[in-house]
Amino acid sequence: MTTIKSDLKTLLINNLKDINNASSPLTINNLVLAMNNETNDVFKKEIFDAEKVKDYCWNLASYAGQVKDKLGFITSDRNKLFEDNVLRAISVYKEKIIKGGESKIQFKEKSFIVKLADYKPEHKDLKKSPNKMVKLPLSELVNFADESITGVKKTKGTVAKPIFSEVVFNAVEDFKHAICKGTQLNTYDKATNTYGFNYETFIDKFDDHVVKDLNSMKDFIELLLDVNETAIAELDSDGNVKVDKEISDVHVVEFKPYTKLFEAS
Repeated sequence: MTTIKSDLKTLLINNLKDINNASSPLTINNLVLAMNNETNDVFKKEIFDAEKVKDYCWNLASYAGQVKDKLGFITSDRNKLFEDNVLRAISVYKEKIIKGGESKIQFKEKSFIVKLADYKPEHKDLKKSPNKMVKLPLSELVNFADESITGVKKTKGTVAKPIFSEVVFNAVEDFKHAICKGTQLNTYDKATNTYGFNYETFIDKFDDHVVKDLNSMKDFIELLLDVNETAIAELDSDGNVKVDKEISDVHVVEFKPYTKLFEAS
């Protein structure tokens, strides 16, 4: 059995700094082994919550994702490689504690190894070598671990959708970059590390069409937040949401301009 000398905190901090090895199978496996040695309750099988384990790991590494100052400017960027590493390690760890001796993921010769029959059950090589073992790509770790736990394999052609929080984060970031990057709307004085705005540029770029589009987006966001607040307020102890018809009717009317977006999704 592979042994590990470093604790989880040390490994996470080193991985956060070491970009070159951020996607190494060995690094991920070391994180999994270190998680086995953790005594914090979040790692217990009975109450395992992947999101809480992720938060625990991020806190150990003093990592907070993207950080912005009061003006909304980025002071610390996301380390996507580190985040993916933590997610993959958590997925493998979860699969192993839940499946126990029936775990389908092995680590050998600095790679994650699985049975071809479990990974690609329709593969032509299985006729000659039914017990063939293959290397599992890092990009497949999370999906394979989930499939091992649930016993449900995605059908061919199924595209895994990112979690909703990731979709929203990326959409917001893309929007901000599109507005701010290279548009000369803001100024930056490197000598004093201060920011400002080119007000004349705003007048030039923010014509009636731009203002209309921004207000439309503002109304859409406010509607989403209002519906969410209503849902939270009307949530009962059984987990059901019962909204007064008068309120839901208002929401439906306000939502009407955006219904085509949902029909296409």
